[in-house]
Amino acid sequence: MTTDVPICILHIGKTGGTFLRSVLRHNRPRWTRDVRLNRHDATRMGTLKRLGPEREFAFVTRDPVERFVSAFYSRLREGRPTFNSNWSAEEAIAYQWFEEAEELALALNSKDQRLYSAARFAMRHIQHLGQDHRWYLGSALDLLAEREQIAMCVDLSELNQRLPQVMARLGVPEFEMPPRPKRHEDPMKRPPLSHAAEAALRDYWAEEFELYEVALAISKEMWGS
Repeated sequence: MTTDVPICILHIGKTGGTFLRSVLRHNRPRWTRDVRLNRHDATRMGTLKRLGPEREFAFVTRDPVERFVSAFYSRLREGRPTFNSNWSAEEAIAYQWFEEAEELALALNSKDQRLYSAARFAMRHIQHLGQDHRWYLGSALDLLAEREQIAMCVDLSELNQRLPQVMARLGVPEFEMPPRPKRHEDPMKRPPLSHAAEAALRDYWAEEFELYEVALAISKEMWGS
C-alpha cells in the first residue's frame, strides 16, 4: 500500500464507529495518512466512485445477531443518550408494531401475513437494520474483489485489544487515548434473542451472515489469528 491515497473509514452503524472516530479525531495532528472520517451514508461503492479504485477503505465488523439487537434498541431510543436523532416516518410506523427485538425477529417467519409484512418493512426502514453490512460493503464477492484495498478490518469484539495495531494501519502509529473517548452504548442490558428468534433472523439475513463470515476471515488473516 502507498501512503498518498486516502483511507476511507466506513461507519457501519453499531460497530464501534463512534469510539474509533473519537480516538482518530483526538489524534488528528499525528496522522501520517489521508484519513477520511465518513458519516453513515458513505459506502464501499460510493467511495470507489468518488475517489477511484486506488483508494483504500477500513471498517469494523460485528456479529449480525448482536448488531441486530443493538441497532433495534438504538433507534428505538432515537440514539439517546449519546445522540438525539428523531425517527423517520417509516421508523415511527415500524416501532408501532414492534417494541422488542425478539418480537421483530420472530415475526420474520410469522404465518400472520400482516405481521410478516410489517417485520420486513421494519428491517428495510429502521436505519441501522436497513443499512446493514451489505448496504455498506456490497456482496461477499464484491468485498473479496477489493481485498487489496482494505486498509483495516477488525471485529468489534477485538477492537479494544487491537487498537494500537488498528491505529497503526490507519496511519497513526503513535497515538494518545482521549481522556473521555466518545462511545455510543446502550445504557440498559438487553436480553439475547431466543433460539427461535435467532433462527428466523439467520434465515432472513442469510447473505448478511455470509458477508460477516467473509469479513471475519479477512480480519483474522490481517491480524494473524
